This record gives sequence, structure tokens and C-alpha cells, in this order.
Amino acid sequence: MNKVRWLNAQWPSSIRTIGKRLIDMPFTEERMDGFTIERVRDSFLEGRYIEKYNYQEVISTPFGSEEVLDRVGYRTTEFTLFDSPPHIELRNYQRSLKELISRLLEACNFNLVVTPPTVNLIEWVSALQDAVDKEIMVDSLQVSGVEIDYGVTGKILLKGVKDVREATNTLLAGRKHELEKVQIKFTELNKTIAIQLSNKGTAKLPAVLPDDLLRQLRVSFPRRDN
Repeated sequence: MNKVRWLNAQWPSSIRTIGKRLIDMPFTEERMDGFTIERVRDSFLEGRYIEKYNYQEVISTPFGSEEVLDRVGYRTTEFTLFDSPPHIELRNYQRSLKELISRLLEACNFNLVVTPPTVNLIEWVSALQDAVDKEIMVDSLQVSGVEIDYGVTGKILLKGVKDVREATNTLLAGRKHELEKVQIKFTELNKTIAIQLSNKGTAKLPAVLPDDLLRQLRVSFPRRDN
């Protein structure tokens, strides 16, 4: 499973300028974190952010005692920075983005604003269908904050063997709600592709991606908050 997340940013300078700053912040054996930049163009740059961390592993010996071993681990996040929204694409990202964002801030002389988008999933699915030029089925979705009664809200998960959007409209019938997640499916080269999208601008994708799917997801990404 591939995880992808998109963020918005206000770059203080050109992508090439930011790329030069990141190249000057490399990951080396002596550093605990840093960047490996692979490509820099006028409109985008690609690279990896690598973190080194130390931890201890406790193992049991054949003699009934325990040994504590010092270990070293590495965490890697692949990313692309764009000059147009969504400006940041993170692939197989870590649970916490604090260190990565802090290093990007440093590269931009702390003159950078990064914001998570709030995505209209219905718009995203519709635009993605145009991008892939295939019929897309929403076979599950999750809504929260559904107003059941005065002062009472609930979360609902709908699943179906057919598209659930029409049934959702009937069920909610104008009630206040927040559409949090959808799972969509479409057929590509006789294979069913399943994608989970969230209104936080994230996607869970198959381990083996169809050609051009990442670009199509980004191109169809809603360009404004909703």
C-alpha cells in the first residue's frame, strides 16, 4: 500500500532557489537528518528526506538473561515540491511531519507557510474520473458530524456493491455532515484499482501503481478549500 499526502504552501522564492538550499542540507553519515535531491526543474523538484534514529533492542539469550543492543534505524519520506497547488506531495510519509516541515522552513529562511487542505471529495472524484477517462464507482464512504437530532450527531459508514453516492444523498437528506473518506474503484487493463481518499488531502493507493495515476490524482486535486 502506498500512502500519499498533499499540502499547500506559500513559497517565498522559486523552486530552483529552494532546491539549491536543500542541496546544501544533505543527509550524511555525520548528520541525524537531511535531504537527497534527485531532480530540480523550474516548476518542481524531487527528493527524499531521511532521518536517522537510535533505539535499543532487548533480546533474550539462551542462558535466560537479557541483552540490550544499540541499534540505528532510518526513516525516509519521498517528496515533490511544485510551484502550483497542491505545492507539496509526500509519498510513504511518516506519522509525524514536524521535522520535515521544520527543515523546509529552515531552507526558506523561516518565511514559509504550510497548510493542510480541506478537500471536497465529491469534486475530487468527479475531476479524477475525467482525468483517468474511466467510469469510477464509489463503493464506500464515511461521513461524520451527521445531525441525528438536536444536540445529537453520529458517524456513518456506507458500503455497497454499487455506487453509494445516491443512497448517501437519500439517507442524509440535507442533514449537516462532513464527508471524511471515500473508497473508489475503476478498471485499468482488466485490473480493478481501489483508492482511498480523505478530505485531509491523503490517498492510499495500490502497491503497484498504474502509469500516470499520481499525476492524475494531483491534476484533479481541488485547488481551493471547501
